[in-house]
Amino acid sequence: MANTLRIHIIITFIIACACVALIVASFSTQLWIEGQIKLTSSSLSWTNDINYGLFSGHISGTRGFSVKGELTMSCDMSANVCIMSCQTTEELRAQELHNVTNNGMWTGCPFSRAEIDTCDGKCTEFIDAGMWVSSVLFLSLGLLGSVLAAVFAVVNSTVSPIEPILSVPGLYIWNGASALCTLVVLILWGTLYLNTLQDNIAYSETMTGLYSSEASLSVSYWLLLVALFLEIGNICVLVLRKYQLAHEPPPPTVKMDENTDGIIFLY
Repeated sequence: MANTLRIHIIITFIIACACVALIVASFSTQLWIEGQIKLTSSSLSWTNDINYGLFSGHISGTRGFSVKGELTMSCDMSANVCIMSCQTTEELRAQELHNVTNNGMWTGCPFSRAEIDTCDGKCTEFIDAGMWVSSVLFLSLGLLGSVLAAVFAVVNSTVSPIEPILSVPGLYIWNGASALCTLVVLILWGTLYLNTLQDNIAYSETMTGLYSSEASLSVSYWLLLVALFLEIGNICVLVLRKYQLAHEPPPPTVKMDENTDGIIFLY
């Protein structure tokens, strides 16, 4: 059965490979969030560009001097908070996160000449750690689903497995699971953006209000939307294949005349 209308299976393989590439690109790039931060405590007009992904980011611009630095996601799971930190070591990032979550104090970035600033208590505009972990988890599961969809598309284009999970019905499962996981990530990160990141980019220098920020969802996020449409498209290809199989004319049958001359037919 799997070899019937094999072209459809091959098409799902190509689409699944495209989904894998898109999800890997989204995972590894630093363009989930893109925005600017502006100095708010001075008459000077300094604007820096900032972008980051699920794990790291980058900041550049001028503040009377050139600013260029790498950012790293820093999380405190016990407090359920994450920020994009400008600190260069794990120890410094942990100390910075502890400070802003407990006494609101921030001590500046290695590439900056800013002085100590404070939230006057506790900073509040953080990335929700649970949503961040869930995004990473579901994106990983979505990637796994697309990989399995590609692998079993190759299998079903060459042989006909007996087990349903390994055969064409399994392709519905892998593509559907990948689409569902991708949709969950889009919803999680979209909600996080609407609730927090569009007005406060959750970068360590903006936590105290010394800098204001504005941000938008960027390329890495929208790649997942393309992947979602492709995953749904794969399911549509499989449904089309099922429809065409159901409406194929039955194979011709050979009607044997009655054996009147005593000849015995052996099959």
